[in-house]
Amino acid sequence: MSTLLDEARALYPALKALKDDLHRHPELSFAETRTTALLKERLLALGLELVDLGMETGAVAVLRGGKPGRCVALRADIDAIAQQEPADNGVVSETPGVMHACGHDFHTACLLGAARLLAARRAALAGNVVFLFQPAEEITQGAAAMVGHGLWDKLPLKPCCLFGQHTRPEIPCGKIGLVPGAIMAGKSHFSITLHGVAGHSGSPHKCVDVIVAGAAIINGIQTIVSRNTDPLAHLVCAVFSIHAGTPENFVPETLTMTGAIRAHADDLLHRTEQRLEALAAGLAAAYGCTCDVRFIPEVPVTWNGPEMTALARQAASAVVGAENLVSPQGDMGSEDFAVFGQHLPAFFYWTGTGYPGQRNPGWHNAHFRVDDDALPIGAALMAQSALTALAQDA
Repeated sequence: MSTLLDEARALYPALKALKDDLHRHPELSFAETRTTALLKERLLALGLELVDLGMETGAVAVLRGGKPGRCVALRADIDAIAQQEPADNGVVSETPGVMHACGHDFHTACLLGAARLLAARRAALAGNVVFLFQPAEEITQGAAAMVGHGLWDKLPLKPCCLFGQHTRPEIPCGKIGLVPGAIMAGKSHFSITLHGVAGHSGSPHKCVDVIVAGAAIINGIQTIVSRNTDPLAHLVCAVFSIHAGTPENFVPETLTMTGAIRAHADDLLHRTEQRLEALAAGLAAAYGCTCDVRFIPEVPVTWNGPEMTALARQAASAVVGAENLVSPQGDMGSEDFAVFGQHLPAFFYWTGTGYPGQRNPGWHNAHFRVDDDALPIGAALMAQSALTALAQDA
């Protein structure tokens, strides 16, 4: 009797063809219309039931098993980023300035492959499987949009748990990364607007210079990580844009800087917000300015709890063997998969997609690529995760 991975390997030509098609036709967040139409067509062809969330992009489908049981959800993201792909990068985007530089085409192909594997087991399946093809992950808004459009209420049964995966070029193809606890950072954006007194650059004593105050605040923010935070904690807090000034002989009246806070613990993120606000207000006042600080919450920490980690380890071992499981450190990037994780137990895998012994550019690099030999592994991993979770009630 063939294993699930053997069956997935037999699907390799179809998986690669789909992934290559998606790669050639990338679409930006909330504009994934072609991708959505293609997915719905394929899901209907497998006999799955589409769930209408009233959204223009993204797809949700339900596979009803032939036997009673609970419900498990599997998720992939479908959007691309604004990036020009080099002409020598293998299969290349045909849309100028847009490319799949994070592997969402890989995730989508794997999840559709998992749907094929599980649909073939429909009669013996004890329970239901929900397939979430989520839009707009790259702007970390798609998961919240699906939940806001009544995702859980519109399903026949709310899932008991959720699995997702992400390419990881640093992990060689054939390996699967399992990270207990925080695997991706929670994120909050901030903006600081300083108000001073404008004037002629030849009369600085008649002005209140927001440039000088802004420089002090930027330097001061560095101490939040270096002097206010446990050195063993995972925290990034930095300014990434500055907007001020016009002609050379004017002292500007306002300055706005923007940045981000990323942390592996939600409480650390919130404490950092409080410290940044106090620091900015104090330094602004010291330089004679006033300031407005605004925070824009983005996503919480992507967290793999102990029970879900145990399930994931069991499923991944069944696919590639325990000897091919690795446990790297978490990453300071962020994922709105975490939004789903606030509503139900969830686990996020890192699937090795790197070419062994070669240079493997990271996420959002114009030369990003994946080893397509990982496609059957990703498809089997998603399918086995559903089977393992459903079997817990058996």
